[in-house]
Amino acid sequence: MFGYVAIDKPNILIKDYQTYRSYYCGLCKAIGQISGHSMRFTLNYDIVLLALLGHNYENLDPDFTLGRCIVHPAGKKLSFVKNNVVLSRIVDINTILGYYKVADDVIDENKKKLLKKALYPKYKKAKGRLKEFDERICEGYQRLRKLEKENTDYNVLADCFGSMLLSCADALTEKADKNLRELLFNIGKWIYIIDAYDDLKKDAGKNFNPFLINVKELDDNVYTDIENKIRPALYQIIERVIEVYNKMDIKISEGALSNIIYLGLKARTELVLSRRVEACQKIRL
Repeated sequence: MFGYVAIDKPNILIKDYQTYRSYYCGLCKAIGQISGHSMRFTLNYDIVLLALLGHNYENLDPDFTLGRCIVHPAGKKLSFVKNNVVLSRIVDINTILGYYKVADDVIDENKKKLLKKALYPKYKKAKGRLKEFDERICEGYQRLRKLEKENTDYNVLADCFGSMLLSCADALTEKADKNLRELLFNIGKWIYIIDAYDDLKKDAGKNFNPFLINVKELDDNVYTDIENKIRPALYQIIERVIEVYNKMDIKISEGALSNIIYLGLKARTELVLSRRVEACQKIRL
């Protein structure tokens, strides 16, 4: 995952922020327990969304407890969600998605080869537990690379990535329905477009980017033209996410989840669009 889907921190209630942090810290601990401490660097905001959705679809109340943070072992104990069937599935989902993201970077940029090699043993175990999901992600990246080589329009590329994220629904829970699949599909589209815009400077003259086709020099006018093109598309996707979310029966940790859907996506959109040259911070709280 890419790490863009997050809360709107200035506009979240303290209790909901603490809940969000507890899921985040719980995922960190679950990753350490299942895949080893070194894999904790793969933790990002996006999978917290999966955790919140997964607990609702499984109708599973999270078990909150206190524990030390591996990053700040001398600090006070923090609240975290204890590992359970939902978090365990997300650890495997995250491992598979992370491995294919690194593998894609190796192909595109010819770097991170050592990281890919280090991730492979963890990926292999996760693949054994989520074989069908792994196959869908593998096929999705193959199709995405093919479309990128053909300089395909960004909307088609976003749909392709959205289809990969849609696959997370069935890997996350056996109770996945049309609403969950459509929500994750649209979240995937939003992530692809946001990430492509965020990587404009990094990709210019080096890597494929759907917004840099036939662009000879990346300047402020190009940024403005691209922003004017994608802003309506991004907000249209967000509105669709909200429509689908409103159809869901959300009862568990609703405050934190609703903040992401109603406020977080819009806030993150504006943050990325406004930063332009400076890439968005995507990993840590």
